[in-house]
Amino acid sequence: MMVSRVMTVVRFLVAAVFLAYGGLKIAGGQYFYGDWVIDKKTVPGPGLVWAFYGYSPFYGVATGFFEFVPAVLLLFRRTATLGALALFAVSLNVTLMDFAFGFPVPATALVTTCTVLCGLLLWHDRQRLLAAFWRPVSPARSRKPRSRPASRG
Repeated sequence: MMVSRVMTVVRFLVAAVFLAYGGLKIAGGQYFYGDWVIDKKTVPGPGLVWAFYGYSPFYGVATGFFEFVPAVLLLFRRTATLGALALFAVSLNVTLMDFAFGFPVPATALVTTCTVLCGLLLWHDRQRLLAAFWRPVSPARSRKPRSRPASRG
């Protein structure tokens, strides 16, 4: 019972983070849109990332939906596993990007924590995932097939 409550809190916490960041992207924020001149020597890694992603407003909005929709799925127990699976992939990508491009420690810590929490949600729902993707082999089907005589061709 206590574990279930903790997992519910984790689901809502991760959902809140990605609803906020996804919503910001959908609204046209976070990335640098418009005219800019950029130089790798004068602009730090995060600025390069935001400018690159901001080059295409469509891409910026699309990445927002990839965060926002799974976050909504986390809000409902019935769809939470699917939401956690999708957000694990998204947050793992963002975590790697944050480390690779030198994002500030608080941002990197937040997304790393969300990645770990999504992994925790998936571990908690591992039986559901196993049931969805792997079917147990029935004893009758696990027997070796009988050898057949060679065909006369």
